[in-house]
Amino acid sequence: METKITKIEILDRLLAYCQENSPNSIEGSFTFDRAAANAVEFEKTYAEMLLMLQAAFPQTSWGTYLTERASEHGVDRRLAACAVVVLTITGTAGTTVARGSLFAATNGENFLTSETVTIGSDGTADVKAMALRAGVAGNVDAGSITKIPTSIYGVSSITNKAAAYDGFDQEDDATLLERLLFKVHQPATSGNINHYRLMATSVAGVGDVKVLPLWAGNGTVKILVVDVNREAASEDLLAKVRAVIEGERIIGATPTVAAPELLKIDVALTVANGTGSAAGIKAALNDYFKNNVFDATSISYAQVGRIILEQVASTGVNDYSGLTVNGGTVNVPVTAEQLPVVGQVTLNG
Repeated sequence: METKITKIEILDRLLAYCQENSPNSIEGSFTFDRAAANAVEFEKTYAEMLLMLQAAFPQTSWGTYLTERASEHGVDRRLAACAVVVLTITGTAGTTVARGSLFAATNGENFLTSETVTIGSDGTADVKAMALRAGVAGNVDAGSITKIPTSIYGVSSITNKAAAYDGFDQEDDATLLERLLFKVHQPATSGNINHYRLMATSVAGVGDVKVLPLWAGNGTVKILVVDVNREAASEDLLAKVRAVIEGERIIGATPTVAAPELLKIDVALTVANGTGSAAGIKAALNDYFKNNVFDATSISYAQVGRIILEQVASTGVNDYSGLTVNGGTVNVPVTAEQLPVVGQVTLNG
């Protein structure tokens, strides 16, 4: 059942069957009208049968059906996660702000404090809060949480000095299918590399994992984690991964879960043709690094130049001269535990 069967095809079949039993013309007869009505319903039935077949196989399945297919193999769709933020509360010293106090960002996202805190003698207190709604919408910018929907006695103002983080949307079908096929095609047993990878990627917000066996001697393993944005995982996300691995690890193994070490890549060049945008160059190169997050053993000097020219819409560079990467014109080595990120982009005059 690979192609759609239309009501016209079905009607032709029904009329052919009727013609076999009654050689007289049936065009415009009661038999014709009845066959035409049945053909419409049969078309729907064949379409539903085709959808059933597609839903039965992971590669063509979708939504709830893919969720159930993956669950059969112990791979659960990762749910959306609420963003976390550190709030700075200003008010009267000694004022207690209860856990679950409500604050809001300028974009309408609401946050609830995760613990009870007392404002100190300096008139401020820092407290963690969690977005009321799960998803990336909770990752609000620094300084955007300024509203107090319900006044709290002794509290005069609120802000967040740093952006909220670790708000993730529900896992999409493509990512779930990738994890499912990895589980099926790459046997994960007895604490092998695949086993640690599956454990880590089961956590909402984890984008990719690199496993380094025997990194500090027998029985040791290091799990490097980046989030779905291909950036170094936060300490909160790492803690969730550690909890999962601790609950399933092989007895005697010593796993270490960490974010990769950031390797700063500074780029300088002279724009020979074009407007040149330092921000655009930085974004284009960072996108390239993220897409090859755990594959690179070096940063290619030639590839940096190619990306700058190919992404002219964002970089604004049609031609350049004097390109340097970390002050040189050679490839920059990347160790197994490093994550390259663009540091400073300098456009020479």
